[in-house]
Amino acid sequence: MAALKKRATSAVWEYYTQTTQGKAVCKTCKVGVSMGSTSAKATNTSNLWSHLRIHHPGIYGTAQGKRESESQQGTMTPTQPTMHDMFEKQKKWPSSDNRSIQMDKLITEMIVTDNRPFTLVSDVGFKRLMAPAEPRYALKNEKYYRTVKLYDVHHKVVEKIKALIQPENAGHSLSFTTDCWSGSTESLMTLTCHFIDNAWTRKQVVLNTKAMHGSHTGEYIGETFLGMLDDWKISKDRVALLLRDSGATMVKGMRLAELPDLSCTAHSLQLVVIDGLSSQRAVIDVTAMLKKCATHFHHSILAKQRLRAFQKDLGLPEHNLVQAAGEHGGFACPNSHQWDIVSNLVETLIPIEEVTLEVSHNNSSASCIIPCLTVLKMLFQGEGPTTQGIRTLRQVMRESLDKRFSKLEETKMVVLACLLDPCYKNHVFSSDATLTKAKEWLKEDVTSQEEPAATDESTRKSLLLQKISVRKSRLLQKGPMRKTEEPPKGNGENRYLVVAVLMTCSVLF
Repeated sequence: MAALKKRATSAVWEYYTQTTQGKAVCKTCKVGVSMGSTSAKATNTSNLWSHLRIHHPGIYGTAQGKRESESQQGTMTPTQPTMHDMFEKQKKWPSSDNRSIQMDKLITEMIVTDNRPFTLVSDVGFKRLMAPAEPRYALKNEKYYRTVKLYDVHHKVVEKIKALIQPENAGHSLSFTTDCWSGSTESLMTLTCHFIDNAWTRKQVVLNTKAMHGSHTGEYIGETFLGMLDDWKISKDRVALLLRDSGATMVKGMRLAELPDLSCTAHSLQLVVIDGLSSQRAVIDVTAMLKKCATHFHHSILAKQRLRAFQKDLGLPEHNLVQAAGEHGGFACPNSHQWDIVSNLVETLIPIEEVTLEVSHNNSSASCIIPCLTVLKMLFQGEGPTTQGIRTLRQVMRESLDKRFSKLEETKMVVLACLLDPCYKNHVFSSDATLTKAKEWLKEDVTSQEEPAATDESTRKSLLLQKISVRKSRLLQKGPMRKTEEPPKGNGENRYLVVAVLMTCSVLF
């Protein structure tokens, strides 16, 4: 039985059955084949292989392949590691070793991607992690990763971004957002580029964050911005729209740079809110009182604990009070009239918050600016709270909206973006004159591009109208494209899909 068990492990037995000792029957042709002897110890499979080779060559080839595979597996027996192998596993890689270079690169990329300090490599916890993870890798000091390896990663990212913003991928037109903000030790200016690539996917890349020195005059800001464009070899004619804040020096700088610019919608709405809140003494007093109240709860642990207890008893969410000022001292609770003002004030400001969130959404474009502001104006014109001070506040905010966005429908990019958006089209413009102007702008944009030669004026007009129709229909396809659908060619449409608000640059650092 032991011999039969051994034979059963051979690949040839897949094609035979053994009915009697010393003889096997072929499963294919049912012919009996001798195994050389009737004795179990003297039998072999040579005749079985020969029968397959002569009468069933196809099966023989398959069986031989399985035989060779089993032979190779049989040679893969575990061996005891030598002393040399054991020492090699503990030996540190030299810095020139490709495996060490790869680890250096991965650690640097991790620090950059996660925005971690380079001193991470000197932390005890990181060293304890790396020791068992790869004992052969020798950690370098933070200066090595910061000065040597960071340059390689930076160069790689720069080359990738340069490829992304080339006209072949991003089209001719690019939109930008720029903002001046303060770091911990210096003033900074950040430039972000926004575009639609060939696959009609929205992309944004931070090109520069440059330190600013001296007075931030309009001339200095304009020169700094143009210098950042030159660093990336971006010509001024590729700037479709530049989004900025409403600061006087920033506005002047972009005017001097002779670039198409627009104020950030969210920033302008914030200024509208400030205008309204500062217009009424009753509102100023209430907001000052609430600021002191929030400050008290932020500075008193006992008050914060009692607030938590009340929230639990009433089944309310355990939110913290928003702190808007850093004042100290006591506070007085608002009376019933002041609480009425607060309630009506919240009701007034909620639509502005919703509009701000809408235009600040990652997928929002400039096409939603005019519709959102139109809705706000309608809300402020309607009947609102009758509380003393709130009605005047709403009127001031309406006037501030009209003032700060008075020239919005004179901005070509914003108007055309709204016109070509299937959600809005021409239904939200304040006058027919804006629609007429938008159509003229659209025709000018189309005629400025190359056209095939036409035999007469009527043929030229026909081609022009057909081109406008095709471009509009392409732009209306804002949803995901079908797999069988080819992305639209050219860049005449995606230049209108510009952003509506500034990115918060300081969040990135």
